[in-house]
Amino acid sequence: MIQTSPAVNMLAEDEFGITYFIENAQQFWSELDDILRFSGGSATLSMLDSALRRFVSLCASYHEHYLQSPLQLEHACQLLLDSELFSFHSERMCELAIEDVQSKTDPHGQFVLYSVLLFWGRRQSSFLRSHKRWQPLIPLLMDHILVEIDPDADDFYIGLNAPSNGAGSRASVVMGPIAIEGKLRALSVRLLYEVCRVQKLSEQDLRVFSDSFIDHLFELVEQTRFMPDETFNYSVIKLIVALNEQFMVAGLNNATSPQSDQGKSREVQNRVLDVLISRLGSSKTFGENMIFMLNRATRSAEDLCMQLLVLKLLYILFTSKATSEYFYTNDLCVLVDVFLRELVDLDDESESLRHTYLRVLHPLLTKTQLRDIPYKRPQIVMALESLTQNANIRDINPTTKRLVERCLSGEWCVNLRKSSFDKDALDSQGNFRQGSPSHDILASTTQAGLQSQVVTSTGSGKPGDGIVPPPVKQKQVKHCCSIQHLKSKSATLPSSRPGSGDVRRPSVESAGSLGVLASTTTNTPRRREKTGSMDDTSLLLQAEKNSQLKQHQYPHLPPSPASSGFPPTSTATQKPRRPPPAPPKRRKAPPAPLGQTNGATLITAPPKSAISTHAQLGK
Repeated sequence: MIQTSPAVNMLAEDEFGITYFIENAQQFWSELDDILRFSGGSATLSMLDSALRRFVSLCASYHEHYLQSPLQLEHACQLLLDSELFSFHSERMCELAIEDVQSKTDPHGQFVLYSVLLFWGRRQSSFLRSHKRWQPLIPLLMDHILVEIDPDADDFYIGLNAPSNGAGSRASVVMGPIAIEGKLRALSVRLLYEVCRVQKLSEQDLRVFSDSFIDHLFELVEQTRFMPDETFNYSVIKLIVALNEQFMVAGLNNATSPQSDQGKSREVQNRVLDVLISRLGSSKTFGENMIFMLNRATRSAEDLCMQLLVLKLLYILFTSKATSEYFYTNDLCVLVDVFLRELVDLDDESESLRHTYLRVLHPLLTKTQLRDIPYKRPQIVMALESLTQNANIRDINPTTKRLVERCLSGEWCVNLRKSSFDKDALDSQGNFRQGSPSHDILASTTQAGLQSQVVTSTGSGKPGDGIVPPPVKQKQVKHCCSIQHLKSKSATLPSSRPGSGDVRRPSVESAGSLGVLASTTTNTPRRREKTGSMDDTSLLLQAEKNSQLKQHQYPHLPPSPASSGFPPTSTATQKPRRPPPAPPKRRKAPPAPLGQTNGATLITAPPKSAISTHAQLGK
């Protein structure tokens, strides 16, 4: 928390010899309004110039007291830009500010002038594109960036608000604002980024950005990674990606020009890439924060531009052999999640940004560690296919279609699309999700097939030929089948008389047919008979009688096992029966009463054991 004294009694004298006595913030803002207000209807050029310099001088004297926060500084600059000075004389005021920033040595005055130029350039982008105006300022901005500042004292400095009592109490410690050198460095990074973002620097202009300066920028990213305020760290990363864009454009122009040296590769011309390759092991924070910035980007114009610059650097890193595995695998997975979200969420107005995402996605999946790690590949295929679907109801950009096809042509998704997403092949096979038939339909179909087979076999065969129709694989029938099913089985046997196959068997012969079926059916468990119903001898005699009857009626059938003298076979071993349990012992009858006493008590005879015992005692 920043603490300041409630009232500041301070005298300040500007270059014009005017002394200001400011006690509070209200007096400060009132004095700024008075400087920007002209009493007469006509103001000379000297009055306009003096008004600008007085405004800058007053802000430089009191900015550490009343312009500490960025919002307060921005409000003061907006007051100046909305005044008559910039509303009608902006060209003259800009030239005057650039002259003063080059000639002044006071860091406080330079800080205010650079702030005014930054906010005016955001209003008028043509001012930042003026190469003639900014060319002499770029070396000055680089000098402010190269100033060495202690990282521990960069955020704040500690001072004493009152004489200390020696105990070091927290009430006496005051956290003041950031040092002016730190403010100038952060402001210079922001200004240089804006210039590199909108201008097209020539190869001659880029020579001022030496390898040592770019290495210092990478080192700043690592030094400020633990700062509570991440604004400066992100600003340095933005400047690095903007310089990479400048070197890329200069390399392309140099490659297309006829006087270019064809022996030099693009990697040598891009100093940002060369410096990063030289410090791959010591610039991990740069890659992590770059992905983090891409993940937190919004839909504002500034963030959209930042995404384009970051994606171009990612493309170079993924397509270069030396830096293809620069990122950690977990960071690459986070990057895939960002790509999936942005490809689907971007609107049609950001089609160029979507194209850049698609251009970077292909080397991300084929050149990095993700070529061997199948991370969310089905989701990637679905997201890519959704960009080119429904072409009959909406217009598909040809560039989008071409980039999607290139991404889907990679080896990582060819087999995946063939196995999981080949919907046309599945549709060509017909209805592959038909409902299963019910049990009633299966039963009726089986019964109809059996009847048709019986009619065919009985109509074509002649009596006495001994031709048995070939067995048909049928559904196994349970033992609780009806008599009609048994009759259909017996109907498959040929009749002994011509035309007797269609005549219903009399009731006397039905028992024999059932016996035949019982003897010829195999692997059918025999129901256990109740005790006392029929012994095993009677069962054997009955089976032999049925076998003889079958041989008499159907001489062409082979003899049954019962007729050959062998006992009937069974799949399960028959266990011996237990002997019947012994009858329970009968209880003894109670002794008969001998008489009755006057009290209605029955007198019974004593037991024999008691009599014998009494007799032995009497002896």
